[in-house]
Amino acid sequence: MTAKGKIGILGGAMGAATLLCVAGAAVSGYLLLEDFVFGGAELCLTGSGCDVVRESRYSRIGGIPVSLLGLAGYAAASAVVIAPLGRRTKWQVLFWFGASAVGFSAYLTYLELFIIEALCSWCLLSAAIAVTVFSIAATRAIRGSIIKSAAGAGAMILLVFSASYSIQSPDPEKDATAATTFYQVGLAKYLSERGATMYGSHRCSHCETQKRLFGGAFGLINYVECSRSGPDPRPDLCATKNITSYPTWEIGGEIHQGVRTLDQLGRISGYSGE
Repeated sequence: MTAKGKIGILGGAMGAATLLCVAGAAVSGYLLLEDFVFGGAELCLTGSGCDVVRESRYSRIGGIPVSLLGLAGYAAASAVVIAPLGRRTKWQVLFWFGASAVGFSAYLTYLELFIIEALCSWCLLSAAIAVTVFSIAATRAIRGSIIKSAAGAGAMILLVFSASYSIQSPDPEKDATAATTFYQVGLAKYLSERGATMYGSHRCSHCETQKRLFGGAFGLINYVECSRSGPDPRPDLCATKNITSYPTWEIGGEIHQGVRTLDQLGRISGYSGE
């Protein structure tokens, strides 16, 4: 590639789009690394939605990690930008890639908001990158009829969203009563036998998220209802334990606030999974 070509890629709108694609690949790569190496989103706040989203069944599509799909998509887009192609061709590719990425990100955000009920900051960052790449490409790639191009992009976004939805078939009621796994039952029994307790409120959405991670095995957990209007309330006990937020776990005499993934609860309690 000539020096002039390199300057063209690194400068202006094309340079911004290139850096965004590289950033998107970095975010997806980080999440993939956390999933297979570290087992948790280390840079997220403790008890945040990152690990809840990562441990949900929606973290994979067709058995493929969502983070791997994101990494492949952003890497492919980055490769197109540095390939010896005309600028118009590159913008056209980025335009359609952006539309597809926006559709996929919209689907993932929908899952986080309405199905999983937990938000992953890294996922939202990736979605923001996709929207920005699409917006930049749209101002350069559209030729002729703006309405026609907008309709095409809208159709692509809807197609990707619908296809992703069809593959996974999200069902809140089905997810809430999903088959309980051996690990869920084993961990719940282990926590119960060692006196671990979860304090929460029937009005707390994060408590519902925590309960769903255990599936039907949550019935084995020692649970204390802190809200006076809830079933079998124990606000006096919660006050004695100085419980100020929900959910809060008491494990081995130590207090752990916020939603915890099964892996985290296993590590905290010393459960080996056997």
